Amino acid sequence: MSLARVARNGQRRLAAFSGPAFSAPALSSIALTASPTAPARPLAVPSEAYAHGGGLAAPLFREGRRTKDAQQSRKKKTMKTNQKNQTGLKSKSAQLSSTPETQSAVAPKPDNRLPIDTEARKKNRTLPTPKVLELLKTSNPGLFNLAEVVGKWVWVTFRETPAPELRQILAQLGFHWNRERQAWQHPCGAFRLRGFQDPHEKYASYFPADSRAA
Repeated sequence: MSLARVARNGQRRLAAFSGPAFSAPALSSIALTASPTAPARPLAVPSEAYAHGGGLAAPLFREGRRTKDAQQSRKKKTMKTNQKNQTGLKSKSAQLSSTPETQSAVAPKPDNRLPIDTEARKKNRTLPTPKVLELLKTSNPGLFNLAEVVGKWVWVTFRETPAPELRQILAQLGFHWNRERQAWQHPCGAFRLRGFQDPHEKYASYFPADSRAA
């Protein structure tokens, strides 16, 4: 290739790069449109109220505080309930202790029974029927008038509760109270087991006072 041809080619290439498309204003506009600079995002700064409120830890702290306060409140209520129950039990026990039933249960009842010679009573229970009737008439004629002989036993029956002195005489002579027969009975030495049959149906009976009067 000749030097003249090479020179012409170089001029063409230079002319191509020196056109309006590659001028300085065009290049600057391309640079600006191709890589626009995004505006910087402003930093978020917490407000003063948010900072004084404790930030993210404040709700957690308040929630823990509420739970603790609720537990203390329940504990106080439980203690008050227990104290009321204990006070009620004490007052109830005090009332029970002051009732007449409790006082009567604590205080022993006085023994108003007249003294009895136990050994003499045992001997009197072995005496025969005629001897028992004789002692009964000597001790109290009124008791003798009520006496009934059933078989070998002597019975004394009252329409009403007798006086303590009469009960003491009967007990001393050897009589005992039979709740089922509602009578004071003397075995006259003929001791036997208690039966279900009425002795009046099995043995003959009579009133010594009526026999003597006849």
